[in-house]
Parts: sequence; structure tokens; C-alpha cells
Amino acid sequence: MTGIDRISTEIEEGGRAAAARALEDARREVEGYAAAEAARGEETRRAAAEETEARCRSIAERAVSAAALRERQALLAEKQRLLSGTLDRAKQSALDLPDADYFALLLRMAERYALPKDGEAAFSARDLKRMPKDFPQKLSAAAQKVGGALAVSKDPRAIDGGFVLIYGGMEENCSFGALFDANREDFLDAARAALFGEG
Repeated sequence: MTGIDRISTEIEEGGRAAAARALEDARREVEGYAAAEAARGEETRRAAAEETEARCRSIAERAVSAAALRERQALLAEKQRLLSGTLDRAKQSALDLPDADYFALLLRMAERYALPKDGEAAFSARDLKRMPKDFPQKLSAAAQKVGGALAVSKDPRAIDGGFVLIYGGMEENCSFGALFDANREDFLDAARAALFGEG
């Protein structure tokens, strides 16, 4: 082999060795890059999975909370319906009392609500028709217990039961509707305690 061939062979072998080293370096660099990207991809996947799981958990918790709220609202609405029905039946029961019991109730109400003044008590047309003959005297006696005087007004009122006390220009509505409305919260509290153990 001549000198030129030897030099040419050395250059060729050196080039091959340099190319092999360059290929090996490139292969290691690609493997390192691929491993880094795989690790970065795994981290991104794990973070996305955690975020998705947290969102799903949050949605599920909100759904459970919303369902519980709807259940409480439905229960409250049903309790309110039952309580309103109970009050309506109580009022109707007072209106449906036998005449003797009904007018005895009105006398007790007169003793409670009458003022120590002279006045009148106005009743519904229905009550004026069925009023016992001795009721005006009993009403007057009930008012006298508190230092007042009450006469039965001849003018009927558009009320459902009970009466309206009239003292000059002042009126005190003691109809069942007005009394039930004015005392509604107290009645509801008592009914709630009796029916549901609340209060």
C-alpha cells in the first residue's frame, strides 16, 4: 500500500469513526430527549387526570348538595302545605261549631278583646240570623267584666265568623279570618311543634 492509499485509508477510517461517534451522540441525545419528553408527557397526563378527578369530585359534591337542597325544599313545602291545611281546618272547625258552642266562643272572645268603653259588635248576616235570643244580654255582661258595654249592631259585616268591635270611629276586627291571620305565626309554631316536634 502506498503512502497515499494509507493516508486515504486513515482518513476514511477516521471519517467512519467520527461518523459513528456522531451517530452514537445523536442517538444518545434523541434517547435523552425522548425520555425527557416522555416524562414531561407523563407529568402532563397525571396533572390532567388529577384536575379531571377534582372537577368530577366537585361536580358530584355539588350534585349531592343540590339534591339535598331540593329534598329539604320539598319537605319544607309539604310541611307548609300540611300546616296551612291544619290552620284552615281549625278555622273551619270554629265556624262549624254547634250554635251553643260557637256563641259561647264568641262570648269568651268578647271578654278578651272588648275595651272598657261603650261600643257595638257587628256580626255576619249568618250569625245575626242564628244568634240566640239571650246573646245580646250575655255579650253586654261579658263587656261589663272589663268595664265596657257592647250592643249588637244591626248592620251585618262581610266576615267569615267572629265579630268586629266598633268604638266610635275605631274598629277592632275580631273576625276569625283576621284573628287567624294576625296570629298565623304563633299558630304555625304551635302546629309545627305538635306535628313535627319542631319549635
